[in-house]
Amino acid sequence: MRTLTRWTMSLGLYILCTTLFAASAETKVSEAYHQWCTTLSTAKNPQNIVKLYAPDATLLPTFSPKILSNRTDEITHYFEKLLKLHQLKCSTDRLIVVMLGDTAVGTGFYTFSYLDEQHHVKKTPARFTFVYRKENQQWMIVHHHSSVLP
Repeated sequence: MRTLTRWTMSLGLYILCTTLFAASAETKVSEAYHQWCTTLSTAKNPQNIVKLYAPDATLLPTFSPKILSNRTDEITHYFEKLLKLHQLKCSTDRLIVVMLGDTAVGTGFYTFSYLDEQHHVKKTPARFTFVYRKENQQWMIVHHHSSVLP
């Protein structure tokens, strides 16, 4: 009976620790996503955003028909152009995080807004998928797909 009790307690402790670790990792991935959104809304320098992407990252951007690579500075050039939009903001409508060990997927909806040349607010609702990889205790974006909502 004692062996069964110890085994049950060990199993319960393992499940509790695993659940707490998963919740903690999910929170960190959510924070990484929100950091991206906040940085996009406040950055003046595209490098502040690009540093959130892994060196081998790819981007299928909302406002470009091309697949961009971080290896060739295409992601930097994209954000250089994007940050020229006046009062660019990113607001999150929904975020779902799925953990896959040292990889995670964040998917959902966000809305970009900015002022056009006539100072009218333009809003672009979009959907996104971020794939993250844990590197040196930090969740780095390895792939980002964003497209305008149909």
